[in-house]
Amino acid sequence: MNKPKYLKDSVAKSSGYFTEKGEKLKSIKLTQEQQDDWNGVGIEPEPVVVPEPIVVPEPIVVPEPIVAKKPVAVAKKPRKVVAKKNR
Repeated sequence: MNKPKYLKDSVAKSSGYFTEKGEKLKSIKLTQEQQDDWNGVGIEPEPVVVPEPIVVPEPIVVPEPIVAKKPVAVAKKPRKVVAKKNR
C-alpha cells in the first residue's frame, strides 16, 4: 500500500486517519478491511528460523577413589611338625 508522506505514520480508524496522539489528519469513512490494510493488521512476518546450537557434552571424569596403601602381611606356611624318633 502506498501511503502519502503526511499520512505515513498515521493510524486508520473508522472515521479517518489519526496521529498516534489522537489528532485527526483526514476525515474519511473507512471499512474494517481498509483499516486493517492500512494498520498492517493480519500481516504476519515470516518467522525467523534460528538453528539450535549443537551442544557437545564434555566427558565426565570421575576420579578414582583414594585407597590407603597398607603393608600386606604375608602369611607364612605352617611348618610340618616332624616327630623325632626316640633313639
